[in-house]
Amino acid sequence: MPYLKVTCARLPAERKAEVARQLTEAVNLLFFSPRGGPSREELREHTTVHFSEFRDEDLYIGGRTPRERGRVDLTAELSDWNMSVRKQRRVARHLTPVLARLFGMEGDLDGINLRFHSYPPRDFAVGGRLLSDRVPWIGQVLKRRAG
Repeated sequence: MPYLKVTCARLPAERKAEVARQLTEAVNLLFFSPRGGPSREELREHTTVHFSEFRDEDLYIGGRTPRERGRVDLTAELSDWNMSVRKQRRVARHLTPVLARLFGMEGDLDGINLRFHSYPPRDFAVGGRLLSDRVPWIGQVLKRRAG
């Protein structure tokens, strides 16, 4: 149940919809496992993309706004259960270029920040049930092993 929060400058609604579709597909490719777990469609339907937008005067880096610095700044926070360091490396390697393309930052990958929030399945509930109660033990082990 990946949750991706994107902190960025304001975008038109149509652009947000397109970015959300493409990020959902990218996350789906990174998190789908043919060895078990949710189907691609189930994973897609449970992937959340949340935009947290700011105006230029709302964000300062080094005491200057992105406009004053002449650089775009983008932060994406990805939450999912049992993400290993190996999985985080893979996600960073593959998701950064997608974000760069979507936000016109191909030449400035250092302006893209990824923050990972991995949590045990006992720390998240869906529909009133902990993930640890919803996902069979073997599924939890396989996800940990898959990285």
